[in-house]
Parts: sequence; C-alpha cells; structure tokens
Amino acid sequence: MVDPRQLKKLRVQVGLTQAGLAREAGVSQSIVAKVEAGRVDPTFSTIRALSAALSSKAAAKGRKAAEVMSSPVIGVEADAKLSECVSLMRKNAISQLPVFSSGRAVGTISEGRILEILSTNPDPAKLLDQRVSDHIQPVFATVGRDTPVEALFSLFGYMPAVLVTSGEKVQGIITKIDVLDSRT
Repeated sequence: MVDPRQLKKLRVQVGLTQAGLAREAGVSQSIVAKVEAGRVDPTFSTIRALSAALSSKAAAKGRKAAEVMSSPVIGVEADAKLSECVSLMRKNAISQLPVFSSGRAVGTISEGRILEILSTNPDPAKLLDQRVSDHIQPVFATVGRDTPVEALFSLFGYMPAVLVTSGEKVQGIITKIDVLDSRT
C-alpha cells in the first residue's frame, strides 16, 4: 500500500498525471489532488485502488530491483560498538544499517533504536561501548536482483529498506528514496 504522503512522488515517478492516475484507479482527479495535498484522509479502498494503479504502471515500466539498488551496502558487523553505528550513520547520512555476521545479514540497527536505548540508560557513554548484537532488530526483507520494483511497494509499508541478494550474498540495498529517485 502506498503511503498517502508519498503519492505525488510515486505518481510522478511512474509518469502519470493526476488525471491519469485517477482514471487508472477509478477515482476522481479531485480525490487524487486532495490526497496529495493532505487535505483528505483517504479510505482504505481508495488507497488500495491508487496503489494498484501505481503498481500496474510501474510493472509496465519493467524496473527491477538491481536497477534501483544502492551498492555497495553500508553495514556494520554484529560485534561492532554502537558508537561505530552512530559514526557510520552520521558520515553517510543514513538512519539504519544492516547488521552482518560472517558476511550474512543477521539483523538491523536504526537511529531510532539507538535513541530509544540511550533514553532509558543513565550512562549513555557506557551504552555506546556496547555491542550491536546486544540491541539488534529484525533483518530487512531480501529480494533477488530481478524482483520487479512494484513488488517492493508493499514491503515498504512494514520496513524502511530491502536487501538485494544473489544467493546469500548481499549485493545492494533499496530504501524508499531509492525507488522515488529512480528514473523511469
């Protein structure tokens, strides 16, 4: 499902006008305009119709995960310190990192999780010396290089990124902005 706040960017990304998206989704152009402007909270059926129309248009474009992924993947080893995560996030202007162990993705760590940990700890300095493995979050979903981009839309409703793999080797990462920035 498309996040209503991202509707305009996704619509433009797949090359549709408001009227074109409305026609494809079976809704009025004024509804599309109001959703994009944040003036109306769309019903589930409206968002489902808009999502299906965008997915259909993206499928017609035939974009694959390998075409929009970022590579190399910036990640962190499970035995790294939380302070290393903070440095990597700051240096690369990213908010989450895949966590690896022996070259395999085993979880994630996000700035939100680190802030949550810091807010409940009386000694933040000691906390930043702790290992990532003590605070790991579930691993991002993985997809193959040939996965259609439209298949990723629903995944982004549940997680901030998707790893692109070939076998067990991680080859790239796709975030919401990668999909939005990709050129059709």
